[in-house]
Amino acid sequence: MYELFVLAELMTGEKHGYVLQDILKNSVGLGRKISSGTLYPLLLRMMETGWIRLRMEEETKGGRTKKIYAITDAGREQFQQLMKEPLDPNMDALAETETIVRYKMVYFQYVDKEVRISCLKQYLQLLEKSQRHVLDSESYLLTHKPEPEKQRVQLLRVFDLHKRTGEVKLRWVREELARIEAEED
Repeated sequence: MYELFVLAELMTGEKHGYVLQDILKNSVGLGRKISSGTLYPLLLRMMETGWIRLRMEEETKGGRTKKIYAITDAGREQFQQLMKEPLDPNMDALAETETIVRYKMVYFQYVDKEVRISCLKQYLQLLEKSQRHVLDSESYLLTHKPEPEKQRVQLLRVFDLHKRTGEVKLRWVREELARIEAEED
């Protein structure tokens, strides 16, 4: 996931390592952080594979050297491959998959229409599967009425939240798909 982010962000232009880290911290959401101990070894591996290159620049204030990262042609090819990569259909990984989808959507302008449509259709299938699971679970609780009642009632409230947020996501993805499909190539 972080490889996709780094390559995608470098598609927008060269970045300092600390800028990449700051953008990533703000994009993964609350409760998830990326440390320097994770990012800089990743950047090193990506340089070793030839996906990014490093340029050193002298900073005028304080004399520190800045490390500036840029994407290579091989990195652009890898970015395209990662954007085409199918989403994980495993419902246990839905939260992680949604993070990846959000990353991909931010950088849709760098891929073909077909890639965008494929990603959104896969995401739509996952959302529909999730929605069916919630509806089935809700139906079970309503039919079988397991005890304790207070817990069942509260669980039904949680399912209601999932249904409503799922409906909003489904509607948005369908509208976005229709918008992209209507675009001229």
